[in-house]
Amino acid sequence: MQDTTQKLNSRRQQKTSIAKSVGSRLFLSVLGGSLVGLGCASYLFYQELVKQARAELTASLEVNAQNLEGSFNSFENSTKLVAASATTLYEAGERREQVYVNLIGRSLKTIPLGTGLGFGQPPQKRLIIPQRKYAYPFAIRENDGKVIAKGGESSPDDYKASYFIEPIKAGKPIWLEPISYLETTVEPPQQTVSTSYSLPFYNNKKELLGVLAQDLELGFLSVKLSHPVMRDKGYFALVSSKGNLIAYPPNPELALELKPFPEINNYSQLWQRIQKNIQTGKKNSGIISWQDAGGKREYWAYRRIANNNWILLASVPQWVIVGPLLQFTVGGTLLAALGASIVLAIVVFLFVKRLNQRLQPIMDECNLLAEASPKSEELMSREDEIGQLTISFYNLLGQVTVNEKRLRKEMEKSAKAYQALKQAQAQLIQTEKMSGLGQLVAGIAHEINNPINFIYGNLPHASTYTQDLIRLIKLYQQKYPHSDPELLELTEEIELDFLIADLQKMLASMSIGANRIREIVLSLRNFSRFDEAEMKDVNIHEGIDSTLLILQNRFKATPTHSGIEVVKDYGNLPLVECYAGQLNQVFMNIISNAIDALEKARCKAAEEEESFTPTITIRTELKNPDSGANQPRVVITIKDNGCGIPPENQSKLFDPFFTTKPVGKGTGLGLSICYQIVVERHKGELSYVSEVGTGTEFFIEIPVYQTKPISKIF
Repeated sequence: MQDTTQKLNSRRQQKTSIAKSVGSRLFLSVLGGSLVGLGCASYLFYQELVKQARAELTASLEVNAQNLEGSFNSFENSTKLVAASATTLYEAGERREQVYVNLIGRSLKTIPLGTGLGFGQPPQKRLIIPQRKYAYPFAIRENDGKVIAKGGESSPDDYKASYFIEPIKAGKPIWLEPISYLETTVEPPQQTVSTSYSLPFYNNKKELLGVLAQDLELGFLSVKLSHPVMRDKGYFALVSSKGNLIAYPPNPELALELKPFPEINNYSQLWQRIQKNIQTGKKNSGIISWQDAGGKREYWAYRRIANNNWILLASVPQWVIVGPLLQFTVGGTLLAALGASIVLAIVVFLFVKRLNQRLQPIMDECNLLAEASPKSEELMSREDEIGQLTISFYNLLGQVTVNEKRLRKEMEKSAKAYQALKQAQAQLIQTEKMSGLGQLVAGIAHEINNPINFIYGNLPHASTYTQDLIRLIKLYQQKYPHSDPELLELTEEIELDFLIADLQKMLASMSIGANRIREIVLSLRNFSRFDEAEMKDVNIHEGIDSTLLILQNRFKATPTHSGIEVVKDYGNLPLVECYAGQLNQVFMNIISNAIDALEKARCKAAEEEESFTPTITIRTELKNPDSGANQPRVVITIKDNGCGIPPENQSKLFDPFFTTKPVGKGTGLGLSICYQIVVERHKGELSYVSEVGTGTEFFIEIPVYQTKPISKIF
């Protein structure tokens, strides 16, 4: 028998080669899979980096666009203010030309962006200055910043110009297309490129008084846009709605000539794509990848300026965004692949070595069994370690078949028990989490309350002591007005007068802050009653207010969204016998869901550019207040004006584990636990009304008492 074993082991060792061993196959398989996964991960990582870089480009463009819109808004408002002043003078009966000349001159001095300001009245119907047919009071800013205001007769051609005719046709303020002209009202005359913001203004009888136009010299736009777009590369360009350059830092002379943007390089098709996207799409901004006439790839970001429909462009070479990201991704991938190969080779080698040591006794026994079976002999002839081990599994198949049927029956029973256990376990975890949260919050509130009470209690004494010291110092200064020079020097050094005044303000601020902390601690203690096992008489309003305080950070406004308004309509309620901590948990879940719905509706309204005021309304009332046959009940209503619940989800709302939130955002147990707390624990009712696009309203109705007779409540 020993000779046979030795013979079989020798044959196995001779036929097992390195190329066909389990270790080699395992190494190559895992390495190939790792490289494929690493390549996919690197590609996704690269795409994410490109997306972030494009977002950085869009953000840079947005900042400059908002800057320009802010300047244009100030320019428009100042022009409207002048028109309103002229209208007020007219309604007051002022008809003197010099008064309006002075108004125009003073107004232009206060407007830093304006280079010219004036208005003309219709020659056929002269209401403001009747004695002049072609009255056009105006003011102009010279190169040295001096403002000159003039009156007198104007040229009849001025009343045929676009800045006079077009606003009247439109019946509203308009921005005119920039033009280049020779300004002859300054000495010496100079070539100027500017645009005008013109608006017609009327009296209270809706009669046209005139057209007020303010000139905007476009030089300041080049200054505002003459900086790189991102990473010290790229440039901005500003183009009018008709495609003329307004600001073009790479060649400012082209902007002064109002060169059409499509005639630069090969940007004609680029401009057509931008115009098409703005006219057909809902968004006024975007990014286009483009190749210029020289073959260079560029990213062009565009944004429409709302005031005048001009287009702000930002151009960045593609290599600025893609180049560093590609180098980083490729280099990181190669280094990761090399490191993974080395580590994997070591791990596989050690694994196979250890595996062979463990399998050796089993394979020896398998070799003995193979002598009696031709099929086992055939399996033993394979050239790898697994082939040598196959015989052991062959001998176990009979026993496995017998146990399989028994195992299937047990698995069916276990599956049902597991589902019930999973639901109970999830609910238990949720309850333990809330209980732990209550203990943690209560402990923190207790630890904070002791030192803050010490501070709050000593602040009045500190204030009294400070006042006594200040009176002592003032009495000392009165008794000894000629102090020692060293004391005078120290008094000036520490700024005694300021110190006395500021110290009192500091003590007042500290008192206000300490009182605020006491209020927060009280709210935390009211909220943290999750671990109370007995029912108690509770003020429902305190529980709601504590919950709102815990969630107040989610009510605040953000830079992109307005805050959530909370409307409280509390009724006159008695103390309610309940599990306070569990009821606070119900308030927390329902109000948190309302906030989630409002955030979703707020984002949708922002995409559609609609006005939306997110609101949560909380109302309480006492139902059946008379001590008759029906038990008095408290009704708490929590309503939001969010997106509402779709009809197909309403029937499953209180089912365990049902949720519409993404993975990691919700477990689907919140409303299920709320239902158990209200209905099963408090013998109450939990219902809701919801309509898509209007909002959702939850009704929590619980008895005023659970164990006490009605005589103890009222």
